[in-house]
Amino acid sequence: MRGALFGDQVDGYKDAFVYNGVYEIANAPIKACDPQWKMNPTDMDYQMTFGKQTIIQPIDAAASAVVPQYQTISQLPRFNSGNEKFDVIGVVIYIDEKAREVTTAQQKQLSVREIVVTDQNVEQPLIISAWNDLAEVDCDSLSASSGKLQVVGFTALRVSPHKGFSLATTMSTTIIQSPRGERADGLREWVSKHRKLLTDMQSRVVDVRKPGNDETIKKIATLKMKKVLCLHFF
Repeated sequence: MRGALFGDQVDGYKDAFVYNGVYEIANAPIKACDPQWKMNPTDMDYQMTFGKQTIIQPIDAAASAVVPQYQTISQLPRFNSGNEKFDVIGVVIYIDEKAREVTTAQQKQLSVREIVVTDQNVEQPLIISAWNDLAEVDCDSLSASSGKLQVVGFTALRVSPHKGFSLATTMSTTIIQSPRGERADGLREWVSKHRKLLTDMQSRVVDVRKPGNDETIKKIATLKMKKVLCLHFF
């Protein structure tokens, strides 16, 4: 089940929910989702609508203390796992300059923007596709600091159904630009000790994403990177 917030409701309810929190919700009508808003067949078939009479009550008083359960990139399953979602933390080494528009089978226009992240446990980076609102404001903020090797958290990601292994945002995804916790601190420490490694990887990714006009021979590492990144397409 998913909920729909519109306009001023987004700000009005932003403090009412926390990720992984458990709530009792009353006076929120439930109806079938409009097919045009479904990005893939695994999306929910029904949604609840919030209004002035809606009552939201946390079942667990400690719900505000729930934090994302970050996994390393190497821990993620390399197959489509249905409705399972994952929290991931990584170093952003590339982000598309702007979102691009794609058209679904239902002729719905959607915005998508790709983010490339890595961590200390993998040799090849991971592509995360940010959709719709996340592809705009959230990614604009990330893009402004993309050269700083920022550690960023992503919640509720799903395995992408497209060819190759990648992840995509869902309606429940939050992009956390200042993640906390032991895993985040450890990743920042790793970044500080391996900036040369990461800047080299960053350069290779940019070289693949923004190829120049010269015909210089690519390094083997660059060719491997290109093979991985080119597997993800629409």
